[in-house]
Amino acid sequence: MSSTASPAAPAAVQGWSVDTFRRFWAKPDLAALRGIERLCTEDIVGHWPRPIGLVRGLKPYTQVIEDLLLTVPDFSLSVPDHAVAGDLAFVRWIATGTAPDGRRFEADGCDRVRLRGRLVCENYVFSDHPFFAWVAERSAKRR
Repeated sequence: MSSTASPAAPAAVQGWSVDTFRRFWAKPDLAALRGIERLCTEDIVGHWPRPIGLVRGLKPYTQVIEDLLLTVPDFSLSVPDHAVAGDLAFVRWIATGTAPDGRRFEADGCDRVRLRGRLVCENYVFSDHPFFAWVAERSAKRR
């Protein structure tokens, strides 16, 4: 998210890493979103696939992740590949879950995470799977 930059760091750990991403998305937990401020800047910018699009700020960014997990409660990611260079990390992922219509799905994508210090300040999520439309639909109903 967490696709995407994601929470799940233990309280003692400050900052994002590929390992925190991998641990959180292996079995996402909504309660762990409360700790996202230890991983992301307040002014984080998320570039989500359409129809979600551009999201600015920690609260709206977190809301997208929450909507994703509420839309697909069994959503999970595996991380077969990643690369880190300076303040950029690239994380290739494979997502699985159950669609709102009850069908199982598998999708792949990539996050490009920009760090400021050890905190995520920008995240591009690249994927063309329709689960992003399901998330946007849920978000629109919430408004």
